[in-house]
Amino acid sequence: MPDAVVGALGITMTVMPWSLLIRLLSGVLFWRLVTSRRRAAAARSPGASTARTPVTLRVRQLRETASLVSRLAVVAGFGIATALCIAGGTSSVVLSPRWLGGVLLAAGLFFAVLTVREARLARALVATRRLRERDQRLRSEL
Repeated sequence: MPDAVVGALGITMTVMPWSLLIRLLSGVLFWRLVTSRRRAAAARSPGASTARTPVTLRVRQLRETASLVSRLAVVAGFGIATALCIAGGTSSVVLSPRWLGGVLLAAGLFFAVLTVREARLARALVATRRLRERDQRLRSEL
């Protein structure tokens, strides 16, 4: 498959990397499964260690940072997919078969919903992190 396709008006358009999008979706699904299993295991273990050593706190901060960065990468990926599908769908509705444009616009709407959902989850992670840091500052003052 070529990297660029010449459109009806002679404009060069890039082909959407579907394999990258499929990898992104499968990665999100895998991440959800792994984190749900971890939460389920943590809920089952009574008397979990609440040690607040500097090493465990640093590991928690690194894990939260990695989780936030991965969420933001997913948001960026879904945002790019949304923009590409909406742009392609709009031009397809006007210039080529309308059914293709409709399919692309529906896919763009789907990716837009996923983008908003992931952005809200990333925002919740930031809010939780800020509350935890505030709680730690208040505990250290006592």
